[in-house]
Amino acid sequence: MKKPQNHILVIFGASGDLTFRKLVPAVFDLFTQNVLPEHFAILGLGRTQLSDDDFRSKMKEGIEKFALNHKNMAQNDALDHFLQKLFYHGFNTKEEGDYGGLKDRLFELDGQLGTDENFIFYLATPPSMYTVIPCHLAKHGLSNEEKGFRRLIVEKPFGYDLETAKELNASLLNNFDEEQIYRIDHYLGKEIVQNLLVTRFSNAIYEPLWNRNYVSHVEITSSESIGVGNRGGYYEGSGALRDMVQNHLLLLAGLVGMEPPALIDSNSIRNEIVKVLQSLRPIKEEDVEKYVIRGQYVALL
Repeated sequence: MKKPQNHILVIFGASGDLTFRKLVPAVFDLFTQNVLPEHFAILGLGRTQLSDDDFRSKMKEGIEKFALNHKNMAQNDALDHFLQKLFYHGFNTKEEGDYGGLKDRLFELDGQLGTDENFIFYLATPPSMYTVIPCHLAKHGLSNEEKGFRRLIVEKPFGYDLETAKELNASLLNNFDEEQIYRIDHYLGKEIVQNLLVTRFSNAIYEPLWNRNYVSHVEITSSESIGVGNRGGYYEGSGALRDMVQNHLLLLAGLVGMEPPALIDSNSIRNEIVKVLQSLRPIKEEDVEKYVIRGQYVALL
């Protein structure tokens, strides 16, 4: 497999749950599979003040709990090697003036590590920061690709409703080019989801039967083993419907119902998913009570 270009992965919100449970353990798994570039580093960013060693200790705990290879004791040497590629910079992401210090730290690491001024910015932050951070990055020249590439990764939820999603998209495009922006849904990276297209279109048993003539209905269940945890503030503003249904589960519905794409590339697959979403019957406001069941668990103290 061809390795990607040398780069630094810059994670905003690196002291949070997503980085601890998902991002860094996943990158460690890539490291053990030898698919990361030779010159690579992670720069974690957050308001919490941590030293590089503090950040490495915290991420080590996350890797040992959540990485796919966490039970393989032979990976200890690999883990120590990987942790040396982790760095941390504490600053206030809301303050434009603080981005000068971030730029200095970023180019200092780039000079030390030889990452060719290639930077990927991952926003593992509350959605309220999705317009703020790209704007501040652009004002300090960190979206400029005169030397090296720049990429911006935005996690869901992408806006609070249609209007705010359009506003967010316009804001991002004011600071980064379309080719630099990746709007992602981490559910699509799950192994079972990745295997769904192969099961559908490359399996001689399922492929001819996967249609309305043989399938009576489709039920998609998301069964979680964890609760809200320390994401209470996020859930108060977003809620489970926006957090799970309009992104994760609707995309799964799109993959289940889509026609075979003309090409196996991102644009072709996206276009087929869009066709499925356009075919769904919207639930009218007056019919919500007939088709939707919602509940809330109450913790008893």
